[in-house]
Amino acid sequence: MKGDHVWYEKQPEHRTIGKTERDGMIEVTTAPWYCQWVYQGDLRILTVPVGYVWDGASIPRVAWTAIGLTPGGLMDAPSLAHDTLYRAAGGKKPSGWHGCRLTNKNGNVVQVGRAEADWVLREMAEYAGVRRARSAVAYGVVRAFGALHWGGPMPAARKGIVP
Repeated sequence: MKGDHVWYEKQPEHRTIGKTERDGMIEVTTAPWYCQWVYQGDLRILTVPVGYVWDGASIPRVAWTAIGLTPGGLMDAPSLAHDTLYRAAGGKKPSGWHGCRLTNKNGNVVQVGRAEADWVLREMAEYAGVRRARSAVAYGVVRAFGALHWGGPMPAARKGIVP
């Protein structure tokens, strides 16, 4: 949309605390992280606290090959914002927030739909420096298969892996 955009100051500070059952990495934030975006004229401000756990960019590894990216690096911020929105079903599932907040410019809590959450992933990837064609493939994957994970549980590490 014309005028819609995303911005954040830095990639999130985090560390790996284990692996999922599918051997994907489990990450935890080690500093608060903030991002903002304007979507269809509405300002959103996402606040993620220290200790938020997410599974990075968890699309199937075969898709990573097609996209030509690795799950970490440039995709850390886009995956964190996208995961936060997905786990909480865009704010409709308060227990999914785990201390995160999504507000408008007046500080009022807001909710978003899957389409906006997926748009955030694509726009943040481009803001981070991912080529437009590659971010479009990632966007297509989450649009096609993301509904399976909308409102899903927080990722859990295998026993014995988390320090």
